[in-house]
Amino acid sequence: MEAPGASRGGFSLWAAPAVALAIGLPILASGLVAQSAPQLLWFIPLCDGLAIGCMLVTFTLGVLDAALRGDRRSLPIAAIAVATAIMWAGHFIIFPGDVPGLGGSTLNQATANLFLGINLLTPIMLSIALLQGGSPLSHVTRAVILTTLAGALIGGAAVALALAIGTSLQSVSSNGTFFDADRVVGVAGLVPALLGIFVFLAGRRGDVRIAGGVLAALTFMVLNSVTLLLLVGRYTPMWYADHVLALLAFLALLAGQLMLYAGSVGAERRSAGAAASAAERRRIGLEIAHAMAVQVEVDPVVERLLAGAIEAVDADRGTMLRLVPGGFVVEHSIDKEGRSAQIGRIFSLDSVVAGASKVVELAVSTKRAQLAGPYRVISLDTEIEDHADIRHSMVMPLMRGGEVDAVMILGRRHRDAFTDADVDQLRDLGAIAALLIRNARLLTAAESASIAKSNFMNLAAHELRTPLSVINGYVNLLADGSFGAVSEPQQKTLDVVRNKARELNEQVEHLLIAARLESAMEDGDPAGTPSVVDLRDIVREAVDRHAGRASLVGATVVVDLPSSPVRASADVRNVAIIIDNLLNNAMTYSNPPSEVRVQVAAEDRPLVRVMDRGIGIAADQHERIFEQFYRVDNTLFGYPSGTGLGLFISRRLAARSGGELVLERSAPGEGSTFTLRLAAPADGAQRQA
Repeated sequence: MEAPGASRGGFSLWAAPAVALAIGLPILASGLVAQSAPQLLWFIPLCDGLAIGCMLVTFTLGVLDAALRGDRRSLPIAAIAVATAIMWAGHFIIFPGDVPGLGGSTLNQATANLFLGINLLTPIMLSIALLQGGSPLSHVTRAVILTTLAGALIGGAAVALALAIGTSLQSVSSNGTFFDADRVVGVAGLVPALLGIFVFLAGRRGDVRIAGGVLAALTFMVLNSVTLLLLVGRYTPMWYADHVLALLAFLALLAGQLMLYAGSVGAERRSAGAAASAAERRRIGLEIAHAMAVQVEVDPVVERLLAGAIEAVDADRGTMLRLVPGGFVVEHSIDKEGRSAQIGRIFSLDSVVAGASKVVELAVSTKRAQLAGPYRVISLDTEIEDHADIRHSMVMPLMRGGEVDAVMILGRRHRDAFTDADVDQLRDLGAIAALLIRNARLLTAAESASIAKSNFMNLAAHELRTPLSVINGYVNLLADGSFGAVSEPQQKTLDVVRNKARELNEQVEHLLIAARLESAMEDGDPAGTPSVVDLRDIVREAVDRHAGRASLVGATVVVDLPSSPVRASADVRNVAIIIDNLLNNAMTYSNPPSEVRVQVAAEDRPLVRVMDRGIGIAADQHERIFEQFYRVDNTLFGYPSGTGLGLFISRRLAARSGGELVLERSAPGEGSTFTLRLAAPADGAQRQA
């Protein structure tokens, strides 16, 4: 686990020991050079008090870091802070002269032993802490309590041991002269300090986030151990240097935790800034996407996208390129200075060059945004090149379904280059934009196709009407004997021709009605004029109209009519067309001899129900049969003639009359039941009728 700076030649790892040496070596040198020093009775209370204060703050920062991050990496430093704070407090209390009434030979020896213990235990604990890595904390409070207890146990044990061996270990005389034991401890403390630094710099390390302060503290402990080798007595220059170096080790620990805390705060601020930036990008993207989504034409969608992209990344120019076979076409362009572009012109993908890169071709092939400087189009004359003064450019491919649909080029004329943050800001927007532009193009194409289809249907129906009228007229004249007597075989033939002409006439009428419904033509508006009608009369007339066909195909039509009128508010012509279509379908999609039942009922909404025992309709087709030109496929039954418009027209006419047409029941082999519900007339209109 390495910090960002750990890989740059180890500079950041060497910085802390280097700074400590730069501070500590002059202090050590002053202890060697100076000949004498005054007896400063306040020096020990000051050093001990500063050390205790540093460790209390270090403990607090370590606990805060562990709690905020949910990680144990700072807890070893917190434990060391507790242990050393207790040891420094003990040293302050038992040092001769600090507390009136406390003294004697035992405490004098305990004071020196405790100071030696601090200089021996601290580098050992720091070296161990330096090798510890971080890991998640599941119970922060419990971990902090255990850390505090562990530190208190180590510190308390060190103070107790110093007091216990106060008389047996002679390290200082009554007049303050030090013995060889100090030099032994100095060597003993030097070993773990140097070993910890060496092992860490060799790569066997834990979390480098805490390393700065620990490495500096170990460096000061190395220098402090050297002073112990040269120590002669109290209140000498080397003795003062010894205590200052020991204090600096704990100041270094505090500085390390402060930097760690500052780094955490900085990271938090950067994270908050990044989150705010991301939120702003999403806000801009959603605003642009919303503005684009309400448009149904391609040009406004593309224009809004370019305007939003220019605003989002502070660009001066935006151009949309639509991919076509063999290259791209310049679809739209916006320029803050009003410069024009070659709209509608087609170029090859490799024609846009920035430096040595063919940026559009590269963006399409890699499907990644390209950041570049000035760009030019090879096939354009330099003198008329509209974007020659663009200093920085970003070429953004717009993706849909993993493929590039279009390319957006943004340019800046000022000195600031585009960055990866600008790319991130437009990436999500580009994905949405590609989909919306694609949908707008498809919708435009669908609308054009729908208009063309309606026009064709209308034209075809009108053109077929005239010859059909002539055919029907002559067939009727022939069948009526106007041109002479007709034999029985001839009459049968004429009946077939007349029946097929009638079917063709119905199909032409279906085409006309469907075209009018599509285009909402005023001439012959199928919505009609609603009036109060008796559904019984409309049904009787429809059944009479289909009597000839029913006789021809051997169908039986049973009518169930109530004795009292069933009044509804509807257009007579529209309702008649609907019932005609339902009767025609019932006979068409039934195996002969078919049986059709028509029921009229006066419920909450007056209704007409048409039931048959035909081939039926599968459940997954119950709604599809109302679609334009959709027909039920049944290979066993065959494919009867028809346009597939009857139910489409019927449902549309029912809705325009304020009613509804539904498939109430149907299953393969069990027949179907269609129900037409209409609006009941107002009370006044009903009474008037």
